Amino acid sequence: MPARPEPADPADPTPGPGGTGDLSWAAGADPDGAVVPEAVLAGEADGPILEVGPSGEAEWERPVRTYLWQSLVATLLCCLPTGVIALVYASITQNRLQAGDVPGARQASARARRWCVISMIAFVAVLLTYVVAVVILVAVAGDRT
Repeated sequence: MPARPEPADPADPTPGPGGTGDLSWAAGADPDGAVVPEAVLAGEADGPILEVGPSGEAEWERPVRTYLWQSLVATLLCCLPTGVIALVYASITQNRLQAGDVPGARQASARARRWCVISMIAFVAVLLTYVVAVVILVAVAGDRT
């Protein structure tokens, strides 16, 4: 991740090469001079997104993950009720991203991730309970013979 440029004048905190307030580097190049693709600037790429924050400084932002395939796996293979909840939140994440509501999409994404993890934990708990029950039944059946 590129470092932010140091302003030439310490009293001038505006970003850009030399602290002149020139954000042309944010529109197509990082502070080191490398070109940043327009897809990254527009948020269409899978990499970090370059945005100008409220302080006027350029900020790198991670893209929002939908957790759609993880919630599908959790629904089909792990725990149906909690997997469906994860699937709903993954869908909400996608809808909010398409609407441009990034903070809402981040919240829904976190909830989808949480429910995917809950599904995995429930699956492991049920699987362990099943294995222990089978071992006990085999042990009891072996004692009767």
